[in-house]
Amino acid sequence: MKSSGTLVDTSVWIDFLRGAPSIKLALEKLIARDEIFTAGPILYELLQGVRLPEERKQVKEALLSTNYLEITSNDWEEAALLSSTLRAQGITLPMTDILIGHLAKVRNLAVISFDPHFDQIPGIRHHKLTP
Repeated sequence: MKSSGTLVDTSVWIDFLRGAPSIKLALEKLIARDEIFTAGPILYELLQGVRLPEERKQVKEALLSTNYLEITSNDWEEAALLSSTLRAQGITLPMTDILIGHLAKVRNLAVISFDPHFDQIPGIRHHKLTP
């Protein structure tokens, strides 16, 4: 099944917002094709690190201009089950990465990140970038 879009992890957004040329180019192409998705945990992680109100507004507007994924109670339940399954295998990952991985899997999205955690989540397409 072909991926219908890309869920961009927080660290990639940070580099994009800082103007990293290769990241900016890659995301601008996806934005132009309306293939970028985001979700609450990513918005939260980005907004918590913003210091100035003007920057906060810009970050919020940028992310909310993408395809926003609502998280259902079923998503939370399935993410918890995924976490439990991974932990039984000796793999403990941050809750946000589990949730992002779950959302990508069930919505047929790729994940773009710098984070190797996503390589440990079965069934997702992970485009791991190097910093």
